[in-house]
Amino acid sequence: MNWRAAFVGWLVFGLTNLFLVFTLFQPYADLPPPPTAPVHPLIGFTVYVTLMVGLFAWTAERMASPWRAALALGGSQFLLVNVDMVLRGDRALETALASAVMMAITWAALAFSWQLVAKR
Repeated sequence: MNWRAAFVGWLVFGLTNLFLVFTLFQPYADLPPPPTAPVHPLIGFTVYVTLMVGLFAWTAERMASPWRAALALGGSQFLLVNVDMVLRGDRALETALASAVMMAITWAALAFSWQLVAKR
């Protein structure tokens, strides 16, 4: 591992993120949610799944492995919603653990089924 690049990346990512949280995100963070969802929950779920599988397909092709893609995308999702949110106090540890299990099973199922069908 290139430790110098990792350190510089850590600094740049951290400072950029911190700056944008305070200047761009924070003014909108506490706005109340809209009274109704913009679309029916089933439509929202369908759009979400379609976008995630599309991103997975693109990533799996570039990484030449559905398992690597699942690890990269699932790991990113885990870091954002379980590590970041727990450490900021926005998510309970029990919720994060349940979420981690759900993510691991979901991404593994996608990678497994993708690999199974891709071989045929």
